[in-house]
Amino acid sequence: MASAATETPYTGPSARDMISSHTLAAETIARHGTGSQAIFDDENIRQLRAFVTDPAAARAAVLAKLGATADDDMAAVMAKVAGGGYSLVDYAVLTRGTDKEALTDDEMDTLRAWFASGGGQPQEN
Repeated sequence: MASAATETPYTGPSARDMISSHTLAAETIARHGTGSQAIFDDENIRQLRAFVTDPAAARAAVLAKLGATADDDMAAVMAKVAGGGYSLVDYAVLTRGTDKEALTDDEMDTLRAWFASGGGQPQEN
């Protein structure tokens, strides 16, 4: 893998575009291991794997990271996430089951199958 200083800037679709077109899973799979063109780094891939494996546990972990609970106002929690410092995976976890979900059931199934077949291996050495 080239050093960060010599890699080209990300040129793929925006997170908003991938979510609205329901291509986040496909782009994640297609771009994994492509350096600066990857959607997620290794830490986020691990979090994504945990999310598709056990969405409820992933949600509890994100809420804990935010200092929130399932009883908190989700609009306020989402505003905190939108304020920065949180990942696209955090967003996907929190929007699961809402009308704004980042990953559909089909995308979750696609990611589960990818991980089960060995996809999402660490890329950093």
